[in-house]
Amino acid sequence: MRNNSDDLSNQLVDKIKKWLKKETKSYKDIQKRIDGGEHWENVCDEPQIFYGRNECAEGLLDQIKLWEKKLYGND
Repeated sequence: MRNNSDDLSNQLVDKIKKWLKKETKSYKDIQKRIDGGEHWENVCDEPQIFYGRNECAEGLLDQIKLWEKKLYGND
């Protein structure tokens, strides 16, 4: 339904989840390259920043899942 606030909220949450998943994938790609032998300076300027971003993204994804489970009974 157009201009339905619930629909808009769901669309926004979906976009947030996609962005957070993209953040975690970026971190995993960087970590894989470093674990594969590339020096971190050749992969990114500050790997600890990517680690923190990943930690935050994963935490927020987990929190969203918890909220959705409580609200909708989704597993």
